[in-house]
Amino acid sequence: MVNRNLLQVYFQYCEVAKPKPKHFRLEQGMSKQESLPTHTLYIHNLNWKIEHGKLRENLYLIFSTYGEVLNIYMNHKLREQAFITFKSVDEANFAKISLNKEMFFGKPLHIEYSKIKNEGAT
Repeated sequence: MVNRNLLQVYFQYCEVAKPKPKHFRLEQGMSKQESLPTHTLYIHNLNWKIEHGKLRENLYLIFSTYGEVLNIYMNHKLREQAFITFKSVDEANFAKISLNKEMFFGKPLHIEYSKIKNEGAT
């Protein structure tokens, strides 16, 4: 007969020893390297020919329809990129699912979760 305590320890060890998934899929077609959802979205493939202020204003108008936008971080060095911070992860997730690959000033938006926590937050 097998000792029950020994079995419990074995199964606990198996649970601890299992590799934890670093990434998961939220929707079909996501890459294997997709980051976990965060408050901040990383947007790239922006049209660099559009004036910085106009881009920022229009990003705010579009993304604020999906939740409260706390910050939009753009830098002249990051020509085709922006970081948008939402109040909640759910709002960021909703915006990502809704706007990914949508046309914006003649180019499709590429949206990912930011790998740097709260990038550009003030």
